[in-house]
This record gives sequence, C-alpha cells and structure tokens, in this order.
Amino acid sequence: MAYRVPADVEQLIKERMALGAYSSEDDVLRDALGALEQREQERLARWDERNHLAIKQSNQGLSKPLDDQQVLARLRARLAKEGILE
Repeated sequence: MAYRVPADVEQLIKERMALGAYSSEDDVLRDALGALEQREQERLARWDERNHLAIKQSNQGLSKPLDDQQVLARLRARLAKEGILE
C-alpha cells in the first residue's frame, strides 16, 4: 500500500531514522502503530476494570441512582454563573 504522509509526519519519521533506531520508514510506522495499539488496549483495560468495579459497588449497594433533575439544575446554575447560560 502506497501512502503519502503529510510533510510534518514525514519530518518526524526522518528524525527518528536519523537517530539510528530505525532502518526504514516502515519500521518507524510499524513501531508507532504498535505503540498506538498498546495504548488503546491499556485504555480499554482501564475502562473494563472501572466498569467491573462500578458493577460490584452497585451490587453491594454502595451506589445510588443519579437524580437527573438535580444534576441538570446544578449544571444550569454553573453555566449561568459563568455567563454561558442566562
């Protein structure tokens, strides 16, 4: 697959190669995509962990339902105070 990268990305790739850690543009891109995949997997794992904790706490009766009207009232008051909402 041939792909033309923007000039700023091309410059970053060349800088990485100039440091000597990579022997080709493909190696830089492969490593960058691998790091992106790892970051995404870590983010999903954190979300999953927090979700399981929330379910556990809910099942233990440690949480309570949100009062949506109270939340909206607080939001409207905050926006009015900041001059965003009249």
